[in-house]
Amino acid sequence: MVGAELLPLSNPNFEIGPPGQQAIELARVVDRGIRESKTLSFEKLCIEEGKKAWVVVIDVCTINDAGNLIDTSALAALAALMDTKFPEYDGEKIDYKTKTNNRLPLDNSAPVSVTVIKIGNNMLVDLTDEEEIVIDARLTINSKKDGTLCALQKGGDAPLTTEEIMRMVDIALEKAKELRSAL
Repeated sequence: MVGAELLPLSNPNFEIGPPGQQAIELARVVDRGIRESKTLSFEKLCIEEGKKAWVVVIDVCTINDAGNLIDTSALAALAALMDTKFPEYDGEKIDYKTKTNNRLPLDNSAPVSVTVIKIGNNMLVDLTDEEEIVIDARLTINSKKDGTLCALQKGGDAPLTTEEIMRMVDIALEKAKELRSAL
């Protein structure tokens, strides 16, 4: 489960209270990228069939919205999943203070989201919050290490042609390689 809280600390346009449309979309896009990539084996989270299972919760809390929240949140979520260790569990009690060496059951597909923005005839990535105000359209592309597309999310008011979508996917796949190398 992924939730997002856009804190006023990170952007004066965010307000305290229930999640707004931007927070809900952010959580959904991050969640969809993880789920649809199948990088996390939900079956392996089962402790006792029909009775007990681990639940994975990702809370995205912004501290500085300088733009590109979708991609940064998705990358941070993936890094957190890769770094997560199970707490000690004796079959009865969970000791959250004691971590085991057991990590989440992830494959090595490293699903990464890249949002490509269209402004006029230009395709751009990694916009600032000020630049994001003038977008015509955006397409968030989540892909695995082998180039398999896992999820797409379109935003903005302008329609996209098939050629523009293909161009955006090519840009996203190239940028995703750079992000994976940094991860």
